[in-house]
Amino acid sequence: MLIAALAVALTVNVTVAPGIPSTLVARALAETDAIWRNSGFAFAWRQAPRDHAAATLHVVIGRDVRPVIDGGIALGWIMFDETTPDREIYVSYANAEALLADSPGVIGPLDRTTRFEREVLLGRALGRALAYEMGHYLLAPKALTVKGLMKARRTAGDFFGNDSRGFTLDAAQRSAITARLTREAVVASR
Repeated sequence: MLIAALAVALTVNVTVAPGIPSTLVARALAETDAIWRNSGFAFAWRQAPRDHAAATLHVVIGRDVRPVIDGGIALGWIMFDETTPDREIYVSYANAEALLADSPGVIGPLDRTTRFEREVLLGRALGRALAYEMGHYLLAPKALTVKGLMKARRTAGDFFGNDSRGFTLDAAQRSAITARLTREAVVASR
């Protein structure tokens, strides 16, 4: 699908835990950009401390571990206050590493992958998890679907595979997000 012009740009502050490679972070943000760009949205990523309040949204890429839920590993999360999403998304490098280690049927034996290959796979998974969590933020309240970006359950193949076509928004979702961000921009400009 070819989009003539990007509909909306959103500024996002990003905080990264020490020891997470900047090249991996760049890959994750590029993956998120690619997924959302196909739907007409763009992001301006800014490195900023966690308590910096200038952006609409804040993303933390860290090492916190979220417990396994229903047999799955949460790669990212956003908290909700009833139906309103928090302005912080957390993406777990540690959980992505655990999923990678538990996925030899998808990626092959981990001990046979190079550091570069692991970084590509982890960046892809973190970027897709971040794109999904941004969908929760932009489509509040919690909007789950049976296919597309907001599909509730994902496999390791979805996160690590070369094909990202399963991470798309439909026309109604794009319209809802555009309307929400346009309303917020109008309110902010008053």
